Amino acid sequence: MITNYNILAYILYGMITAFIIVRVGWMFYINGAHYLYDLFIGDKDTADMLNRLLLLGYYLLNLGYVAVSLSYWPTILGVKDLAELLAERIGFILLGLALMHYINMAWVQIAHKFLKTN
Repeated sequence: MITNYNILAYILYGMITAFIIVRVGWMFYINGAHYLYDLFIGDKDTADMLNRLLLLGYYLLNLGYVAVSLSYWPTILGVKDLAELLAERIGFILLGLALMHYINMAWVQIAHKFLKTN
């Protein structure tokens, strides 16, 4: 009988969040290239380089947060606690990713207007 579910929770949390982060990051990378090409008209190399740097920063920030957040977990003593904590922490990651996406889109719009007027 398992008395402490923390190791199981860490493994599940790591696998689920890594999948979400990598999948969403790749979608941002592929689809975000079009915005950067529009922003850097005629300079595809700069747009590609910036897109790769944004992807790297995205992965480092999010996977780093996931790793650090594990140290703040309470002891999980049952399946109910395991399910609740996983739902809470994965939900927080999803909300954070959505917020980052909208903030980045706002910055792209601001940069687009600024670069188009200058």
